[in-house]
Amino acid sequence: MSLNDAFFVSDKLHERKITLPDGSEHILHFRELPAHDFVAYRDRLQSEDAAIRAGAAPHLISLSLRNPDGTAALTEAKARELRPAAMRALLEAVMEANTFGGKKPSPSAEASGSATS
Repeated sequence: MSLNDAFFVSDKLHERKITLPDGSEHILHFRELPAHDFVAYRDRLQSEDAAIRAGAAPHLISLSLRNPDGTAALTEAKARELRPAAMRALLEAVMEANTFGGKKPSPSAEASGSATS
């Protein structure tokens, strides 16, 4: 038995419009991430080490944000320099690009790594 391609991340990039607090709009590209990356993200968020927790979002953003040709658009080190509003907007776009059944994961699913609450 082989699983249908719908079970796996796609190579397709997802375009998202990012609006920053100054009103500027930017079209950016995000790749889908495997479940394993979201489990690692959850584990980082639950770490007792503040530095690991603080690096969870920049790490996930750097994995997903891509140039239109599919190459990495942002290093993790550079993602750590993002302004808070920009980081929030980019993290939301990462979550949107990684929807489940057309729906954004619930906040409890994002925190637990589970698709059910």
